[in-house]
Amino acid sequence: MALISDYLTEKGDIPFSELPFNEVDNYVITKIVNPDYSRVLPPEGEAVRLREALEAYFSLYGGEGSFQGVLASPGINACLRRLPELRRYCHLMLSGYVRRILPSRTEQFSALTVTLPGSWSYVSFRGTDDTLLGWKENFLMSVGKVEAQADAAAYLTAAADRVPEPLIVGGHSKGGNLAVYAAAMASPEVQDRITRVYNNDGPGFLPEFYEEPGYLRIRPKIHTLLPQNTLVGTLLTREKWASVVKSTRWGPAAHDGFTWEVRDTAFVRCPNLSPSSRAFEETMDRVLANMDPAQRREFTEELFDALAATGADTVTEVSEQNLYQALETAGSFRKGTGTKRFVLEVIREMLRAYTIQRLGLE
Repeated sequence: MALISDYLTEKGDIPFSELPFNEVDNYVITKIVNPDYSRVLPPEGEAVRLREALEAYFSLYGGEGSFQGVLASPGINACLRRLPELRRYCHLMLSGYVRRILPSRTEQFSALTVTLPGSWSYVSFRGTDDTLLGWKENFLMSVGKVEAQADAAAYLTAAADRVPEPLIVGGHSKGGNLAVYAAAMASPEVQDRITRVYNNDGPGFLPEFYEEPGYLRIRPKIHTLLPQNTLVGTLLTREKWASVVKSTRWGPAAHDGFTWEVRDTAFVRCPNLSPSSRAFEETMDRVLANMDPAQRREFTEELFDALAATGADTVTEVSEQNLYQALETAGSFRKGTGTKRFVLEVIREMLRAYTIQRLGLE
């Protein structure tokens, strides 16, 4: 059983000219955008070599880097430390770093352009961070377009003007949703330059999005990867043709791509999502199916009010005990509203997922 760490050991010194870019490289590059480079990379100007950027980052935040939350993978800093030493990645250049967090607008957005000189540029969108704000923004996608999606579309257009190479667009978690959205909203000229779009376990879209002309044009270039027991990838309507990959972990921990099994230059496929993932997907589909946008917004506000009332600011802090407290709090919200029972149903399903993970029932 091999993981990304084994791939880096076996393939890390093979240049892209000898072993073409593949889906495992895709996931590795999505993680380069995770650190906070606000005091390291200028938003405009010349590109910075990967080695120099990461040296400055670790110097600023210490040997272990900054804590990036439970969703960022406990092994991400070890991976980032290896990349500058590997022949395959040492020539990558970083540019166009953007980081924007605006609680008043429920907006969390970060992006980076990673370029292999003379070859291609990967426009990478950061996934949901560890904050409840970031997760609330995920759920607000059920209402309509969110601020981060507009940011992503504008960023891709600007990046296409900055770099001449063929474009790859991708991201992990919410970043995968942003990648698909940005590519679908791009002009036909930019879409022609895009060779691949990677959605690594990102939430889906409202059904009508899949009928958009821009999405239909870019659809053949989209590669969506979901671990077999995903929760994130089942939010909203997902692409039913997505590839299901095998993870060595269960429950929410499977969201971490460093737990996905690797064979040669690809992730190992599974035939179907796990029973718990299908159950959570069915719950979310049932909850959202008959709600209009106003009801969906009310549902989202009440769900995250209940979670925030536990005192948690981040997903890391949302424990099984917190969910029981949130369940009690939600029961007292706006008695008689049409959304309260759906909030309770989703929290119960989250508790069920925690229990399955704790007991190792899948």
